Amino acid sequence: MYFDKEVIQIILDNLISNAIKYTEKGTIHIDVSLNERNGTTFTDLTVSDTGYGISSKALPHIFDRYYQEGSDHQASGTGIGLSLVKSLVELHEGEIHVTSRPNAGNTFQVSLVTDNFYPNALHDEPHPNKKPHDKENMHSNKPILLVVEDNEDIGHYIADSLAHHFEVKLATNGKEGYDIAIETLPDIIVSDIMMPIMDGIEMCRTLKKDLRTSHIPIILLTAKDSIKDKEEGYLGGADSYLTKPFSAGLLHSRIENLLQTRRKLAKRFSKHAALNEKTTLINDSLNKVDKEFIEKIEGVIAERLDSDRIDTGYLADKMCMSNSTLYRKIKAVTGLSTNEYIRKIRMKYAEKYLLEGKYNISEIAFKVGINNMFYFRQCFKEEFGVNPSEYLKELKGNHSEEKEK
Repeated sequence: MYFDKEVIQIILDNLISNAIKYTEKGTIHIDVSLNERNGTTFTDLTVSDTGYGISSKALPHIFDRYYQEGSDHQASGTGIGLSLVKSLVELHEGEIHVTSRPNAGNTFQVSLVTDNFYPNALHDEPHPNKKPHDKENMHSNKPILLVVEDNEDIGHYIADSLAHHFEVKLATNGKEGYDIAIETLPDIIVSDIMMPIMDGIEMCRTLKKDLRTSHIPIILLTAKDSIKDKEEGYLGGADSYLTKPFSAGLLHSRIENLLQTRRKLAKRFSKHAALNEKTTLINDSLNKVDKEFIEKIEGVIAERLDSDRIDTGYLADKMCMSNSTLYRKIKAVTGLSTNEYIRKIRMKYAEKYLLEGKYNISEIAFKVGINNMFYFRQCFKEEFGVNPSEYLKELKGNHSEEKEK
């Protein structure tokens, strides 16, 4: 049979932990069996207990989101555990059923369709103690995904499902998520809304106002399909929403769409483009804080444009950031390294001076802080596709054609 090991583990963790919560004294039995019903083979996973049981009134609602029985034996919780289990089972094209007798216990049965059963096909399973999001992967080249979720099962489900694609970091509340985001500058954040200490919307609002993290896309998860919650989230700067329960595949698609949008923006910024096109791109595509960041850093470069000593350390000091934070911020917004971005700004002004026609090429090179003419021509050609003299010829040729018309 085909199944997702981590998801089945989440399902069993929920069912077994519930059995423990509601069985003060007694036994809990777990069974796996292969059965055939109506010509179809199923693997049945059964968790039964001899605990308090579920009332006949509550039984039809046991898989509803947020439903809590309200009995004397009600354990603490949010009421989404069994709803999550049911959703995960259905994503496996399976079924889940419950039978119960008050004061005699419950039996939960998960049935998964099994076309072929190969007991010896398990030799390629990873070591059971190895988690894909452990510290050993912290220095990988994968994009960094920060998951902020106070429900441990859901947090690990997301982390385990996406560990092949991302370096995953976990936080259990908004404050912890904020601290990790500032420390690591993840490529994207997925966060629950309802959390202790700091909720997801407040964390989102705080990160989007912070110059260091304002560029990071944030997806908010909500168990309530509430228009009000979504309005608050979008006002706080959220980039997308996803309603629980959800599939890992849908979440991955949503993450990739947001990251792809960022990549396209950075690619457009780094391409050969006229000054007015780049200005329009900044104004139309970036949020207010990122726009101010680009304008401020360009202003810092412009103040000492004729100096050849503008480098990452100089800019980081002026922007009150560490070198690494500045590098990741510029890379995320523009797709360029810090030095590449400095060179691009120098070439932007070189083009401006060239178009003004007040200076010769050597003078322009010195005005933009490049003392080596060979290097200046090389940088200009990399940026505009032609060297400065050819650029002027093309410009004059186009101007002559327009006059003839």
